[in-house]
Amino acid sequence: MSRTKLTLLSHLHLRPALLTSCRGVVSKLFVGGLSVYTTENGLTEAFSQFGQVIEAKIVMDKVTGKSKNFGFVTFASGDEAEKALMEMNEKELNGRTIYVDYAKPKTEFGNAGIPIARGPP
Repeated sequence: MSRTKLTLLSHLHLRPALLTSCRGVVSKLFVGGLSVYTTENGLTEAFSQFGQVIEAKIVMDKVTGKSKNFGFVTFASGDEAEKALMEMNEKELNGRTIYVDYAKPKTEFGNAGIPIARGPP
């Protein structure tokens, strides 16, 4: 194993985002339909019964600070993520039916040819 890879692996326990990028999207799940009362700790607790949750993140509106009713859960392995997907999809969490799927890679809009509105010329 290369020295760079060993150094990278030694720091993985400190940086969940780096862990996700090394493991790929297969261990990261999208969770939609969340209640506004669902917290990141509650999301971790609900999904940890299927394996080691590395990170649970609820997406918040930047202006209001309120939940956008979806989030992401990252597992230590793809097998754990698959088990959680099978068991939690269309189940109830905090009074709402949630929908679970594999997370899709983030796309860069700047390179996609989509114009960016910048206001009046």
